[in-house]
Amino acid sequence: MTKSSLLALACLAAVSITLATCTSKQQRAITDAPADEADSLFLDSLESAADTLLLDIETAEVPLPETVDELFNDFLFSFDQSNRLQRSRIRFPLPVVGVNGETTFLQRRDWQHHYLLLHRDFCTVLWNTRRQFSMAQDTTVSEARVDQIYLHSRMIESFVFQRDSVNGLWMLTELCKIPFGHTDLAPFLDFYREFTTDSAFQRRHVSDPLKYVTIDAETYEPTTGSINADQWFEFQPEMPADVLINIAYGQTYDDPRRMILQLRGISNGMESILGFIHDGHTWRLRELEN
Repeated sequence: MTKSSLLALACLAAVSITLATCTSKQQRAITDAPADEADSLFLDSLESAADTLLLDIETAEVPLPETVDELFNDFLFSFDQSNRLQRSRIRFPLPVVGVNGETTFLQRRDWQHHYLLLHRDFCTVLWNTRRQFSMAQDTTVSEARVDQIYLHSRMIESFVFQRDSVNGLWMLTELCKIPFGHTDLAPFLDFYREFTTDSAFQRRHVSDPLKYVTIDAETYEPTTGSINADQWFEFQPEMPADVLINIAYGQTYDDPRRMILQLRGISNGMESILGFIHDGHTWRLRELEN
């Protein structure tokens, strides 16, 4: 038998032993639960164990991108994929700031792998101006956040990352739970929730005509035109209506009259940009770029 075959068998055996050990421990914990609950816990436990192993097996031999600690986006995707990297890039005990401002601390043993992006079709970024777009490619950014914005419960779960000043590594340093009332984005977020869930409201808040920018199929250059408000429903991109994932690279929202919503596909090249303006009375969609 070749060395490579022996190595493959050894890896398979190690995985089998690990699965057996995890399953054995989980079965002991489930034994005293009612029948229906035990079935549910058993399936959830198997899925969790397999998921953790899959993450580690898939990423064990895949080298991290060279820019993993330069561009926050590269780090974030690696952080989401790798269970091992995620645990090594959290500063434990992790401060968790609750809605009332009280702080508790999460220990390493209590952390469970958390998906910020990979279980979703796309992420979103809220900008105040187009000049801020370059921040996503700025290697000097030293603090960033990933905000999971729950539109219906009006709560934000904010994951705060900082670049270590000694070795330059990105680390998760704090987790905050923030009510809408504590953020300047609340008026726009409340408008956006209604905009995505009420078609009649949406129609009334689309500019007529609506500026439309797309890529010319022949020249691959942006071309600008306009569509009427009724055509909006033919061109509108898919917009998340329950949870927004906002990546904050340090952009501020000093101009309360403008908001740009950028939609980025997670596993495809889809990107849409929606420009909103406040006319003094209400928010209105002024520009669509597909």
